[in-house]
Amino acid sequence: MNALGTQDDATITDEGLTLDSFSWNAVFRSETQIDEDGWTMEVSIPFRQLRFPKGESVDFGLMISRMINRKNERLIWPPIGLEFGGPWRVISAVSQYGVLRGLHNIRRGKNIEIKPYVITGIQQIREDFDIRDLTRTFERDIGVDFKYGITSNVTLDLTVNTDFAQVEADNVQLNLTRFSLFFPEKREFFLERSGLFEHGNPRSTQTFFSRRIGLSDQILTGARATGQFGRFSVGLLDIETGEGMGDTFGSKSTNNLVARVRTSLSSRATVGAILTNYAAPDRINRAFGMDAQYRFWSASEFEAWYTSVTDDGPAENGEAGHASLTLLNDKYGVEASFTSVGENFHPALGFVRRRDMRRFAGGAQYTPIVSFDAFPFVRQLAFESEYEYIESQMGELQSQEFEISIGAAFNRRDDIALEYSREFERLLVPFNIRPNARIPSGDYSFGRFILAGQTDSSRRLFGSAGTSVGAFFNGNRTDLELQLGFRQSRHLQVEAGVGYSRIDLPVANGRFDATTVSVELLGAVNRKLFATALVQYDNFTRDLQANIRIDWIHTPGSDLFFVFNTAYHFANPNEVFFDPHRDYILTNRAAVAKLTYLILL
Repeated sequence: MNALGTQDDATITDEGLTLDSFSWNAVFRSETQIDEDGWTMEVSIPFRQLRFPKGESVDFGLMISRMINRKNERLIWPPIGLEFGGPWRVISAVSQYGVLRGLHNIRRGKNIEIKPYVITGIQQIREDFDIRDLTRTFERDIGVDFKYGITSNVTLDLTVNTDFAQVEADNVQLNLTRFSLFFPEKREFFLERSGLFEHGNPRSTQTFFSRRIGLSDQILTGARATGQFGRFSVGLLDIETGEGMGDTFGSKSTNNLVARVRTSLSSRATVGAILTNYAAPDRINRAFGMDAQYRFWSASEFEAWYTSVTDDGPAENGEAGHASLTLLNDKYGVEASFTSVGENFHPALGFVRRRDMRRFAGGAQYTPIVSFDAFPFVRQLAFESEYEYIESQMGELQSQEFEISIGAAFNRRDDIALEYSREFERLLVPFNIRPNARIPSGDYSFGRFILAGQTDSSRRLFGSAGTSVGAFFNGNRTDLELQLGFRQSRHLQVEAGVGYSRIDLPVANGRFDATTVSVELLGAVNRKLFATALVQYDNFTRDLQANIRIDWIHTPGSDLFFVFNTAYHFANPNEVFFDPHRDYILTNRAAVAKLTYLILL
């Protein structure tokens, strides 16, 4: 919460906190007041939003923190030292929290939440650029989400005819590699308690990745049960997908099942297992995995996991595993890891960026706090180096990279870094970096210099910039990135960004640009009525897209959404983008209204 009353919440899993963790979406209340002495805050968190065992007396872990941006200072109770790894790791070090005692005879009530929705809208789609008539459809639907606290620490969630029309649009990414891009999950039903179902290397080799569910079909119905039984955390997710509600549990529907269990061996050590089952009319795919984490000293950690996949029967090389050791405190850090991914590792409900590999990696860092007398404007320096060696399952070298960097963090959360990397890539087969540009197989070595920096995002005018130059597959590549933001007031913020890559390769059609442009507006009348607008363009698809979301929280946990989406395609790539006389065509336009209402029993 901040002085303006803005609220956010997150779920910490295994003493880890990332941007993806901010997805709890609990219903709680807070009020703030600004006066001549500063500002004060009052918070009310219903016990129904928390999980705790039954008993006459219950102890809660508690940490209270305040961030003072203008001084780049964090105040914490109880005191947790920087040896736990810096601001993010300090917040997530739950083993070091204080204890709130003296709460007796707590009751959560019935803990039943019913959240129906009504949606209506109109959509126009042009599937063929040569046809001038838009296909217009009028949509209207209803659905419901149901949450039931079976016990004080076991919760059941049900969803019927799930709709995600209000979900924000993805940021445009251009792929200049031969591997898949990762787009994070943004749907509320899958974000809640998502940390419990995590298994594998995030954004690289995940046994379960919820975004695979409903990728091509509609989510018809689903259930999720999560609970705590002593030292055991248990989660079960079961989703039915198909073309329409008439397919539910029928011969044409697909069942997506995930089961997760994890137990605490001590306050900082856990072991667990996961099972995923994808049952489609024409395919059955199962994955079974195990994992272990042990956190010791301050921010040091050992982690290991293993997953085996069967796809309509056993398959060779359908396994993946990982082990890593990190030794870290406030000044020094070293890390070593090993990852193996089989050639046929295809978990239907997972995400795999790269197969048929064995990766050996290591790194070291030195991050001393700088004396104010020596450098009055610098808070901390960072010296880091990383090395990775990737070979195939047969032991043949595929990739190799060495990085070294030096950076400085200033007193006001501004920072700058300079990096040099040396890479080797062996392409066993050619790949298309663009549909009409093909990089042949062979061995490639190239070095790159990178300079990047950013300013404190709490400033009224803030931004980030970066550039990199160097070789690229026997050619050259130059990258430029610029992000600027302006906070006009508490009611309006504007951010704009440009990404530009100049590629020059010694192949046919190997000289080209890769450009993305985005503008985002954040507007708020107050903390209950706000809107976002995201406009994006890239010169690969030549699509101009706009996503506008208006959200009115009419009661806590209940929303009225208005969503507008528009997409234009610019047909001639040789014309200037900002030419008002360009030949463009409307490909998609939609307007949707969605009303939800949370009923608490």
